[in-house]
Amino acid sequence: MEDNAALPIQSDLMSVARELERRLERFVDGLSAAVFRGRMQPVDMANRLVRQADLDITDSPAGPRIHNRYRVRINPADLNADLDPNELAAELVNALAVTAAERGWCTRGPVRVEIEVDDSVSPGTLRCDGSTVPGQLPSWGQLIDVRGSRILELDDNRVVIGRSDDADLRLHEAEISRHHAVVFREGGRTWVSDAGSVNGTSINGSAVAAKPVAISAGDELTLGPATFFFRLL
Repeated sequence: MEDNAALPIQSDLMSVARELERRLERFVDGLSAAVFRGRMQPVDMANRLVRQADLDITDSPAGPRIHNRYRVRINPADLNADLDPNELAAELVNALAVTAAERGWCTRGPVRVEIEVDDSVSPGTLRCDGSTVPGQLPSWGQLIDVRGSRILELDDNRVVIGRSDDADLRLHEAEISRHHAVVFREGGRTWVSDAGSVNGTSINGSAVAAKPVAISAGDELTLGPATFFFRLL
């Protein structure tokens, strides 16, 4: 198991902006002349979209949650007619999805971005309207029962495990609390925190409390009477 003393640290806006800029600069290089002719650049759009998602954060049992659908409106004078909005939208989707994983934001469904030109938007600015549309996400990890009887798929960036109907991953053992533990990824690592369970959470035999503890591939995660191997996909 990794060093449990290190807690997840939220990436600051500057580091996120630098990462988005590196990726979007590569995107812009591939577009040649078909880029923005006005004041709005792709990296500006990505940074403003991420900031808007940050402003839209709401609390959930698993932790911070953002909208997964955004309609981005931009003045037509800022967008070159030769630029494929779908290609740009795909890059913005990636930027927001990567940021969500790095910061441990729930999305509750795949990230989607739609770009619209709108004369009512001032040149050099954009407007972002967000909403949440639940949907299936690809798994990034698994919890495999040591008895081989079940596999729990980790798909959202944060998942609540418990006996309650509103838990993301349900376990039916009576010793499992309604909200037993939270498994999440943030800052390139995977973390586990106990959600105030009665019968406790542990990693490789070491107790986990509300303070998050890092978990590595191959570690054993025990929730009350149930033990799982953690697999990173």
